[in-house]
Amino acid sequence: PNAIYTVRDVPHGQVTYTGYHSEALKTYRPLLVYTPAEYGQNPDKKYPVFYLISGTTDTEETWFKVGRVNAILDNLIAEGKAEPMIVVMPYGYMMHGTPTPASMSAAEMYNDFATELTSAIMPFVEKNFRTINDRESRAIAGFSRGGGQSLYSAFANLDKFAWVASYAAFLTDEMIEKKFPEIDQKPETLNNQLRLLWYGVGNSDFLYNDVTANWKYLDRKGINYKKKETTGGHTWMNAKYFLSETLPLLFKPTAAET
Repeated sequence: PNAIYTVRDVPHGQVTYTGYHSEALKTYRPLLVYTPAEYGQNPDKKYPVFYLISGTTDTEETWFKVGRVNAILDNLIAEGKAEPMIVVMPYGYMMHGTPTPASMSAAEMYNDFATELTSAIMPFVEKNFRTINDRESRAIAGFSRGGGQSLYSAFANLDKFAWVASYAAFLTDEMIEKKFPEIDQKPETLNNQLRLLWYGVGNSDFLYNDVTANWKYLDRKGINYKKKETTGGHTWMNAKYFLSETLPLLFKPTAAET
């Protein structure tokens, strides 16, 4: 199973260290951006964008250095299993603590991140990289806190995202009912708008019960989603595996039908 994360003799994408000014946080924020190997050879070609958010104690570098997103994606693209895409790795920490994920104050922090994403990160990326700027060409996912931020950001911006994945993360029933009443009352909204809603969790993860409670809510509402349960806990080993399972599903014309 480790093979997909290893650096192989395939064309390698580039990871660029950059940053942007955050008006909301009144500071300069770091950003890592992966561009596929072919990016420099096709100066006119535009690419779909995958926003990949760090976990609670991580930095913007963790998906690159620990999650090995570049090696995984290089290998999947070379095998024809994933679409060439740009991956944007922001710093998910919102500078005022990290509330427990089941609390409503976590929803406020997720909302702060969603605002940062749409008002600062996305405009910067779309100005400086050759991106396809429509909802069908944008995906978002994250591990732990980043997964909660991803679910929230996608639900809050269905006009901007069609693909979302959560690695060891969830939203509570209360969060969805209070923050997204339109989804709670008309769950078909998600089925109509999202091409992919994907969850992964390890069966000994300390958030396992919270994640499966989120699944029960989706089941009750008749919301379509895919899930992957593994052994193990709240680990980067699992996060890497979930990433490698999700990437081949993104930006595929047939994802909704499979």
